[in-house]
Amino acid sequence: MAETTPEAYPAGMPPVDLSAYVRASDRDDAFVTECAARAAQLVSDKLGAATVPTSVVSTAILEVGANLYQRRVSAIGANNYGDPETMGNPMRPALDPFTPAWPILRPYLGPGLA
Repeated sequence: MAETTPEAYPAGMPPVDLSAYVRASDRDDAFVTECAARAAQLVSDKLGAATVPTSVVSTAILEVGANLYQRRVSAIGANNYGDPETMGNPMRPALDPFTPAWPILRPYLGPGLA
């Protein structure tokens, strides 16, 4: 993944501290910044013109960003099961990165279309 600049963060989306939320190390700053920008863009695209409180939007961005970040550190497919220091997250993140944000945003997005 390419490094994301602050200009890539969607306009109107609240800033979040994804690095603290996922407890990332300093060497992951570029990746965390990219995950936050991608998460903000996903949330922005889903919200459209809906009116959602800023705190709810921030929480949704953190959840989506954490899901994107955890995909890289997930232990699925890695052969490091013997050492707990190097073992990543034993749970596989959701395939749809927006999965953890749906319950948070659903009350503000209205009914879905079938």
